[in-house]
Formats: sequence, structure tokens, C-alpha cells
Amino acid sequence: MAGVFRKVYSFIRKDFWRKMIALFFALMIYAVVQDLQQDGRTVTDVPVEVVLPPELVSIGAPEFRVTVRAKGPSRGLAQINPNDLRARVRVRYQDFIAGQPCKVRLTPDDFRSFNGVRVTEIPSSESTLVLNLQRQVTRNVRIQPKFDKTRSLSRDYERREVRCIPAEVQVTGPEQILCSLKEVSTQPIPLDESVVESFETRVELEAPEGTVISPENVTVQVDIAKNYISRRFESLPLLFLAQPGSEQRRNFELVDPNKRVTVTIYGQQSSTLALQPEEVKPYIDVSKLTEPGIYTVSISCYVKGDRLDVKDIVPDKIRVKITDRK
Repeated sequence: MAGVFRKVYSFIRKDFWRKMIALFFALMIYAVVQDLQQDGRTVTDVPVEVVLPPELVSIGAPEFRVTVRAKGPSRGLAQINPNDLRARVRVRYQDFIAGQPCKVRLTPDDFRSFNGVRVTEIPSSESTLVLNLQRQVTRNVRIQPKFDKTRSLSRDYERREVRCIPAEVQVTGPEQILCSLKEVSTQPIPLDESVVESFETRVELEAPEGTVISPENVTVQVDIAKNYISRRFESLPLLFLAQPGSEQRRNFELVDPNKRVTVTIYGQQSSTLALQPEEVKPYIDVSKLTEPGIYTVSISCYVKGDRLDVKDIVPDKIRVKITDRK
């Protein structure tokens, strides 16, 4: 065994440098042959990531995918995935010109190599990316509370003051969008017949497309109050309230028999709207007038129903003539 090692060692030492030079050229020839034996393939849908400076934002930027020509070992080409060759390009702020599209040119060096496979060519029709860029700005915008229109409060209640805390939100996005942005809406706030008192709730905000808002949700305070309305009943007949049996002894009549009364009722909306004219009865109390004569008497009114008040009676007084029956 030792003899074998001595023979190998002697072989290596003899003409050592000549052997090294020959090995070097053999490796070079092998590399060239391997390179010449590499295959080529067209790879589609290779993703391209565009990196923007923080001062710029892209408007409606699609996900860029391009077709490239790749070269590498046959086995590597057969197993290559488009994501393995994905590209990454940077846009410089100094290349941005307001109002003009920004063009980014792709080169093979922008793409990754993977398992010996590299991009060697990009078709001219896909080598230039066109971006619609705008400056990214930040400004404060007021918050507009929005309510669910599919449901509503009971008719007896109404929404009063609504407050958002905070009243404004910070919005960051493209300059063109923010220049025309007047307000940011909340998600719809539900209101239905079960709501009978003021409340406070936490609501998310609806961020305009392409923008970032801070904070993302706010506190909304909603004041709920009973809904009272007024309703006028006109040309109502006037009734007499007299002592039982007194009409057999005396006559009661208005000095102006054509006089009609207008009554204004105030109450919760549902009760007020349901009230019928015959349920509103203005009257004068003549039960304490015992002697014949002409009197000026105040007009009162009876109203059928709960939570209803007489707000006004016109006229509030009227002249009455009392005479004895003959």
C-alpha cells in the first residue's frame, strides 16, 4: 500500500507545473462547453416589484408581470418558477416630474438568478414600465357620521346632535385625491325603533381608496330626544258646559254664532298624527253663570289621548249671551 502512495506522489511531483497548467485549461474548456450546452427558455408572468421613495405613491398601479428570456442548465430551466426570477427596481425621487408618467426601464441585472438560471433578454415591448406617480401628502379631514338608511327610529324619537371624537382624522395619500377630499365617512351607524335614548359607540372609518387614515376608528356620540310636533285643528265647533237641567231654563248662544275655533295640539308625533278632529273638543264653561246677560268666557279644550297638550286656542275668549226661556 505504501508503494502505491509513493508512486502517486512521484507522479504528481514529476512535471508538476505542466500538469497544473493542463488541468487549468481542461477546466476552462469544460466550462466553455457547459456554457455552450446551456438551453434557453421563455418564462412568462415574472413579477416585478417597484420600490418607491416615501415621498411618492403610485395611482392605480397594476401588478407588473413581464415575459423574459432565460438561460441555464436544462434541469434548472425545467424546474424554474416565474417567482424565482422576480425583479426589483427602484424609482428615484429626482426622476419624478409632476403631471408626467414615470418610465422605468428593466435590464437583465434587475432579475434574480436561481440555480444557474438567469435572465438574458427582455422583449422591447415589456422592458419599459409606465407608472402614474403623485406626491404623497398628509392632511387633516373632518369626519362625517353616516347612519344606516335601511332602519330608522320610532316616530316618537328623533336624532339631535351628533359628535365625533376626534372631529378630524389624519389622511395620507396621493395629492390629487386629498386635494378634493372634503370629509371621511364612518361605517353606517344603526338606528332602529329599539333606540330610545342617547348613546355612544365606537365606529370604524371608511378610508378612501389609496389612502391611509389615522386613527382608523372614532367615538360617536348621538343625542336622541322625544319627537314632539304641533298640529292645528281648524273650524272646530264650540261646545257648552252647563249645569245639568240648566238648558231647560235658559238659552246659551254665542254673540257671534259663526265664530269657529282653531286649536293647536302639541305632543309626541305618533299620538299627534293619529288624533282625529272629532277628538279635539273646545268648550266654554257656563255652569257658574246663573244670571241672564252677555259674558266674555275663556275657551278650554278637551283632547282624547295621552301625551297630548293644548298649545294654543284661537280665539282664547268668546262672548256668550244667556237668556231665560219663556
